[in-house]
Amino acid sequence: MAQEIINTDFTIHSQVSSNTIRPMWLTANQWGRYEQFGHLGLLAELGVDYKIVDRKYFSIQAGVRGLVNLDISESALQEAYLSGKAWVIDFSLGKEQYSPVVYDEALSSGLFLMNSNARPVPRFTIGVFDYLPLGFTKNWVEIRGGISQGWLNDDRVQKYNGANDVLLHEKFAYARLGNTAVKPYVGLMHSALLGGTRPNGQKIPVDFWATFMGEASSELGETNATGAHMGLWDFGIDWKAKFGDIHLYLQKPFADASGMRLRNFYNKDFILGLGVKPKDISWLRGVSVELFKTDHQSGYGIPDPLYPVDYKGHKQGSIIWMDDIEDDFDGFMYEVFGETRTGWCEDEVMRYLEVELDEGHRYGGRDDYMNNGEYYNGWIYHGATMGTPFYHTADKVRKYADGWDEIDRVNFYNNRVNGFHLGMEGDITPTLKYRFKSSYTINKGTFGEQFRGRYSWTRTEDYFFAESKQQVYSLLELQYQLPRLQGLSFTGKVAWDVGELYKSVGGQISVRYAPQIIF
Repeated sequence: MAQEIINTDFTIHSQVSSNTIRPMWLTANQWGRYEQFGHLGLLAELGVDYKIVDRKYFSIQAGVRGLVNLDISESALQEAYLSGKAWVIDFSLGKEQYSPVVYDEALSSGLFLMNSNARPVPRFTIGVFDYLPLGFTKNWVEIRGGISQGWLNDDRVQKYNGANDVLLHEKFAYARLGNTAVKPYVGLMHSALLGGTRPNGQKIPVDFWATFMGEASSELGETNATGAHMGLWDFGIDWKAKFGDIHLYLQKPFADASGMRLRNFYNKDFILGLGVKPKDISWLRGVSVELFKTDHQSGYGIPDPLYPVDYKGHKQGSIIWMDDIEDDFDGFMYEVFGETRTGWCEDEVMRYLEVELDEGHRYGGRDDYMNNGEYYNGWIYHGATMGTPFYHTADKVRKYADGWDEIDRVNFYNNRVNGFHLGMEGDITPTLKYRFKSSYTINKGTFGEQFRGRYSWTRTEDYFFAESKQQVYSLLELQYQLPRLQGLSFTGKVAWDVGELYKSVGGQISVRYAPQIIF
C-alpha cells in the first residue's frame, strides 16, 4: 500500500529595520508576506499541503497557509488552493504562491509582470505551464501557455478614480525550439484590469472579449482599449551546456499598442538578463546578472493631441481624433488654429500639432508603466506591486521624498527606473548556504508628476525627481540546516538600502521546521 504524505511547515520570522522603510530585499518577491514599512516585524507562518490524487494522467493537491502578524489586523489567509494536472493541462484554483511564468526570483530581480512580489490573488488559472513537445513536429517545437482570471479583493477606493472588486485578466504564450541543447524561445504576456465598483457605487461596465483582445469596445462606445493593459515580450535562449544550465533573455515591457510594436522606435525599454546554474561548483550554485531600462516609456511626447486651451469650441482640452475631421483638414486648421493655407493632409496636420502643441515630440508617449488613469491603484494588490519591486508607490515615495504639489491621479510615483542587478548563491559547507543580491538603480519618478499630468508640458516646481536619484539595494543571507534534525533550519539576513532616496539597514532571523507526516 502506497504511503500518504502531508507536507507541513511552521516558521517564525522576526525583522528589524533602522528606517520605517524596511530594506527592499527583506520584503520583495516573497509573495507579500512581510510588511514594507515599520521598524519591527514578527510573523508566524503555517502551511500544509496534501496530494489528494496522484495518478499518471491526473493529479490534484490541496494547500492552505496562514500568516499571523504582530499587527493582528495584518494577519491573512495566505494560501487556500486546489491545483493539479489532467493529462497535459495544468490548473490552479484559489490563492496559491505560484506563478507559471516566474523563474529563479531567488536570484534575479523578479519578473516585470506576474511575479511573486504581492500576495497571491484569488484566481483560476489553466493551461500548459511547462513546455510541451509537439509530436507532429517530431518534437522540434515546444509550447506552453495559459490564461488566468483573478479578483482583486483588497481596498482600492482611496481615490475617486479607484475601484473595488476589480477583475484581473492575465495570459501568456510561449514557443521554443526542441530537440537541441540550445533552445531559443519567444513569449508574450498580457495583464489587464477590468470592471469594478467606483467609490460612489457606479459599476464599471465590462466587455471581456474587447479586453481579452486589447481592443476598443464598440458595445461600450469606447475609442481606447477597454480596461487597463500591461504586457511583456520575452525573447531568450535556454541552453543545457556541459558546465551548467544557461538562461539568456531579453524582455520588452509595453503598456499600449505603440509600445507592443517592436518595429517602431517607441519601445526603447528592456530587461536584459543572464542566469547560470553551474555544475559541480558547490560554492556557486547559481548566478544572475541583469541590466534594465524602463524610463523611456515611448518618450516625452504626450499620449494624444488635444484641442488647445485657447480654442473657443466645446471640444477645448479633449482629444483630437483624426477620424472626426473627415478629410476636411483645411477647415480644421482654419477653425482651430486660424491657418488660411489650403491643401493640408493628415501627416502635415499631425506634424503641425507635434511642433505647436507637443514641443516637437511624437504623440503616443508617457506610457506610465503599472499606472492607469481609470484605476488609481494600478497593478497593486494589498499595497505591493504585482510586478517589479523597483517601482515605488505614492505611500513609499512620501516617506523619503521632499514634498511637492502632487497631481496624485495614479499610485506609482517612481516607475521610470534604470539599473543593474547581481545575484549569486552557493554552499559554504554541506549544511551552510549563502545568498547575495545587490541592485543599483537610477530613479526618475514619473512623467505624470514631473509635469502637471501626462497631458501637460508645465513642469512641477520642486519636483523630487527633477534630477535622477541613485539607490542601491543589497542583501546577504545565510541558511543553516541542522544535520541531525531533518526539516529544521535557521536563516539570518542582513540587508541595506543606501543612496539618494533613503538609507535603511535591517535584519531578519527565521526558524523553520518542515516535517512530513507519513501514514
